[in-house]
Amino acid sequence: MEFKQIFTASAFALAAFGGLAAPSTASAASQDECAIWICLPGGFPSGCGAAHSAMIDRIKDRKPPLPAFSSCAVKEEGHSEMTYKHGMAAYYPTRRVCTDYYDQGEGGDWCNRWETIPAHWVKNKWCSRGGEADYDGCTKSGRFVEVYIDGKQAGSTYYW
Repeated sequence: MEFKQIFTASAFALAAFGGLAAPSTASAASQDECAIWICLPGGFPSGCGAAHSAMIDRIKDRKPPLPAFSSCAVKEEGHSEMTYKHGMAAYYPTRRVCTDYYDQGEGGDWCNRWETIPAHWVKNKWCSRGGEADYDGCTKSGRFVEVYIDGKQAGSTYYW
């Protein structure tokens, strides 16, 4: 889904709630924090720098990456709901693995066929052991967050 579609869907969901609510209490999220809901599904494109900074500040303050959606919008019955999931993630760089061995007997095995596995993240896994690579090829641990509109993921998973 391209950013324009995500932005339109997110803006629609916010409009369905009555738009961004003006913060009325000290616990209400800031405008930049509320903008995370719209900018994150598109990977923080141009014009979303303040929202990205707000998310980084929240993480540094040991808060969830997004504020509660209820602190950003006024819910009206029968309209869309925005939620998110976040957690740990493990990063695996591009690597080659042997997919077919030739048995040499006592002389050992030789690889007949190699496969390249592209770099990827695995959600809900933590792999770092004191900065060293894990036994299964994981080289670093990180985090992920996903935004959902009415239970359907909006945009791509964001990793950091």
